[in-house]
Amino acid sequence: MGQGDFQMPGICSQITFFYYRNFERARDFYERIMGFELADDQGTCRIYSVQGTAFLGIVDENHGHCSAPVSESNVLVTLVVNNVREWWEHLRRENVKITSELLFKPDISIEAFFFEDPEGYALEVQSFLKPELQEVFSQK
Repeated sequence: MGQGDFQMPGICSQITFFYYRNFERARDFYERIMGFELADDQGTCRIYSVQGTAFLGIVDENHGHCSAPVSESNVLVTLVVNNVREWWEHLRRENVKITSELLFKPDISIEAFFFEDPEGYALEVQSFLKPELQEVFSQK
């Protein structure tokens, strides 16, 4: 088999793991406020279905491979949605720490805003405005 004949092994799904000092507070945030469905409860780790084959795992830092962030988050999880304003209003009602205004960025054809979870992980809610990208990212 030549170099050009190599076939990359497949990937079935994707899980991003966040690590927490206060595991119960994180659990409440992702289940009650974000409304994520529990896919697997491993006791000190809970994995939530975000959409399709994308998952978010929360881990008690005392039992995981990594630690909770010490200062600011160095990762960003973006949730692609159909209606950014609905999420903005929902998270404001729940007193979630929103770290930006509603952003309309015509130069890159997105609408978005940023917020933090209970231990400071950065998250973004975003909509693509170009129809061809809406299709790629499963928007309406």
